Amino acid sequence: MAIKIFVEGIADQKFLKDFVEYKYKTDINQEDIIATGGWTKFTSEGKDGEVIRNKMTQNSDNEGTNLLIFDADDDFNDRKGELEDWRNKWGLDFEIYLWPNNSGNGDLEVLLENIINRKNQPVFDCWNQYEKCLQSETIEGCEVPLTTPARKTKIYGYLEVLLGDSKNQKEKIKERNRDYKKADFWDLDSEYLNVLSDFLDSYFK
Repeated sequence: MAIKIFVEGIADQKFLKDFVEYKYKTDINQEDIIATGGWTKFTSEGKDGEVIRNKMTQNSDNEGTNLLIFDADDDFNDRKGELEDWRNKWGLDFEIYLWPNNSGNGDLEVLLENIINRKNQPVFDCWNQYEKCLQSETIEGCEVPLTTPARKTKIYGYLEVLLGDSKNQKEKIKERNRDYKKADFWDLDSEYLNVLSDFLDSYFK
């Protein structure tokens, strides 16, 4: 039975590939984790959306299973409801899981921040102080409070601090090249991942 996982982007692809390989000793093919380009493209009634819907339908017709793993973003209940409505509208068959933990608001980066190797926590402690400092400052002509960097930038910064400064090491920071099985940086046995494991167990265990 083919399992197709539909995600938003490259970061999701790489994390899930590493996690499934680590947790279930299963080498999942990259083409079975499909990057949709995000919420807007997935729900498009144009060509982008049609391509994704066709892939889901074809897999279902072949008795395969479709999993949709997206960000909850600012409202878990709203996003889940929107996806369920979309599933019903087009008669699609897929199971839904929303980052970071299938119950709260957020995204993949929230999950990643919760599964770092705890010996590296000082990196985020410093970053959090940096954000607090920005929020307390005012600069003429700028929005108040100042805009803090996105969570993607925070994860990028976390790895940039820990890796070397050679071109080869810098490449490892990029989403497509990250190694989430590297225990010096990430804890794939973290209790924070138990909910994700519970969701995936019936498909990969």
